[in-house]
Amino acid sequence: MAKIGILNVRGAMPHYEQLPFNVYVDKPGIIKDLDALILPPGTLVESQVLTRYDWIKREVWEFAENGGIVVGVCSGAQLLSRAVNLNVKGLPGYAEGLGILDITFEPLIVTGPVKVKITNESWITRDLLNTELHGWQAHTYGKANVELGNTWVVGVSLVSRYNYRNAKIEIPTLMISRKYRVFGTMVHGLLDLRSPLARNLFHEIGISNKREFKKYYRFINANGWKRKNDVHITPRIITITSTMTGEGKTLITSALAYCLSRAGHYVGIAKLGGDIRDLHPGLYILGKPFRPWMSIRMRWGSRVLGWFDWRRTLRKAVEIGLDTLLVEGVMGLLTGSSRRNTRDFSSTLGFIRRVNTDIVLIASAHYDGIEGALLRLKANINLLNKLGKRPVVAILNNAYHGIHEDRALRRFRMAINKLGISLFVVDTLMISSKPEELIDLEDYRDSATKISSNLRGFHAGGLGC
Repeated sequence: MAKIGILNVRGAMPHYEQLPFNVYVDKPGIIKDLDALILPPGTLVESQVLTRYDWIKREVWEFAENGGIVVGVCSGAQLLSRAVNLNVKGLPGYAEGLGILDITFEPLIVTGPVKVKITNESWITRDLLNTELHGWQAHTYGKANVELGNTWVVGVSLVSRYNYRNAKIEIPTLMISRKYRVFGTMVHGLLDLRSPLARNLFHEIGISNKREFKKYYRFINANGWKRKNDVHITPRIITITSTMTGEGKTLITSALAYCLSRAGHYVGIAKLGGDIRDLHPGLYILGKPFRPWMSIRMRWGSRVLGWFDWRRTLRKAVEIGLDTLLVEGVMGLLTGSSRRNTRDFSSTLGFIRRVNTDIVLIASAHYDGIEGALLRLKANINLLNKLGKRPVVAILNNAYHGIHEDRALRRFRMAINKLGISLFVVDTLMISSKPEELIDLEDYRDSATKISSNLRGFHAGGLGC
């Protein structure tokens, strides 16, 4: 049986989507015996795998030069490039890649479904010229500057929204080396069992029997969202929201996912709106694939952000037998709440008003100190209380301590405890990345694990950790 390996080191997400493989590559000496190598999605560049694992660069280059097939998907494609500019705020901050593909990546945010037009025929796009494929993109650094001498663009994405703006753009997303059997794609979902690209990949390895294809998807199927319960149960919905954007919703959602799954719960995660990058830390922790039902549709002006109507998402949660579905809100609790309509919602508050959900409300002391964070928590709790949607837990994130600050915390805890709300305090953690910018998924796992260990002894609001 042919050996297709997938890199499985820090920041790698081998189970994020359907990819064909039957060997995990997590130590030196494995790559040379493979028939093909997959560099998977994740944060391979941001996680500095070429520095952390000095054997990767040497062995991948030797494999490619000896005629081996290498496929990079999203972060894997970035790893194949010369460099990636990881600074989204203007100043260049390039991280070095393998340099097998003559590409430099610059910041360009694309999250959501895309159409891919095949523009040139090659070993990976055989018999597909001018056809359209469907996949999705979920990246921050997606502008590929391709030097056409040694690298050939074989497919472009037709994107209708980028950098948070509703505008159309056509960008190169499928690239191959002219010298080596190396292919990179910035589009997810193009190598599943029924994909013509996967068929061409198998053909290149020498596998033509379609029944053989299934054997290479065994690992992803074993880690997929399989039905766990024999009876249809209504999962507990927990919505994680905050008083404003950037207060740690993704981190707390990831911590709850870790905590609940360790406690034996079958946990799913979802995101309001279309920015599915926020799901990646939770999926990395759970070792589960992304599915479109995880992106809950919102109405924003004339645009629809997200993939699935919330009713379909909840039906899917019931269908696969989830015990708990964690739903991460969008920006702040009230953001978009002025755009009220009868059929859809445009805010986390609008979602909460429609769904039978428990609420975890976060405020961060990072912006305006303990006092400002407590004031915002109080205002948001009062609003939710009037709507009959009282939070089960309030979380003060990025906390610090002093005599006066601790006194204010004690008073606040006593006040909300009378309402049946627990207060959980998260001290400042050494994590500087976030999904919208530079992110190392392993940093998120470490921080989520620390928070989770405190939650396990907390029993706040009966969260179940």
